[in-house]
Amino acid sequence: MTRPRIGWIGTGAMGRPMCLNLLKAGYHLTVFDRKPSQYAPLVEAGARAGASAADVAAQADVVFSTIFNDEGLHDVVTGPDGVLAAASRPGIHVDMSTVSPEASAAVAQAFDRAGIQYLRAPVSGTVSLAASAQLGCYVSGPRAAFEAVQPVLACLSARQSYVGPQDEARIVKLMINLMVFMSTAAIGEAMAFGSRAGLDRALMVDAINDSIVGCSHFRTKADKLKQREYSPAGSIALVAKDLDLALSVARWHDTALPVSALVRQYLAMLQGRGLSHLDVAALADVLPLLGGDIDNAALAGHGAA
Repeated sequence: MTRPRIGWIGTGAMGRPMCLNLLKAGYHLTVFDRKPSQYAPLVEAGARAGASAADVAAQADVVFSTIFNDEGLHDVVTGPDGVLAAASRPGIHVDMSTVSPEASAAVAQAFDRAGIQYLRAPVSGTVSLAASAQLGCYVSGPRAAFEAVQPVLACLSARQSYVGPQDEARIVKLMINLMVFMSTAAIGEAMAFGSRAGLDRALMVDAINDSIVGCSHFRTKADKLKQREYSPAGSIALVAKDLDLALSVARWHDTALPVSALVRQYLAMLQGRGLSHLDVAALADVLPLLGGDIDNAALAGHGAA
């Protein structure tokens, strides 16, 4: 496929910078979001505004979607103004959302009946990595469709990994998310240990990142951890949704995830204190919060305890 017309549905925190990268690469782009303010910067940058998901689909050879949850994906695809309601339909649909394998499989059947090739292509990374096209992208579905859209995916991500013919990409993404959430809780426990023994917070973060356990996730969150500045890149509300998806898949396969289940309880504690809007890095301060060493104001970035 040469220079396909691209449609994009869902232009929020992750979708918007990816769309800007497509515009910079010279692609013809039609966008839609239920909140027009989300795509206004894209229209200013040269995108066409679609009136609905169906309108986007009618204007595109390939449609991408970045949707919040299962219900949103079903609505975008099979709803009255969804992709399958378009007068003319795209050849390929690429969903980059984090949704359940069950919802994805149901959508796959609808696309198959309509003769549309369906790729699952969730991404791994932050909004800043989306802006710099340095995301990781895991793709499953028809290999021929993957090969056709790989040049487009290369404008959005540093790595495009084909992982299987069905919903394997959903499982890969949830697996990686589990590691992100568990490791964030782990660094918090280590820092609670060091803090009670009198270590400086910045010293602990630097020591961890300079050691054998240092990783890109910890380095990305270093400043947030040092300053307890938890403005959201990936909010606790979003993380809880993803972790619930993973635990549901684990139950389906009779897989025990004891550490992940504990982390989910930590998230519930933060949610119960009205902190769902904070970044996932706030998981690192659950124990000081519960122990009374800090309060909600400290976690929200209004000052350290």
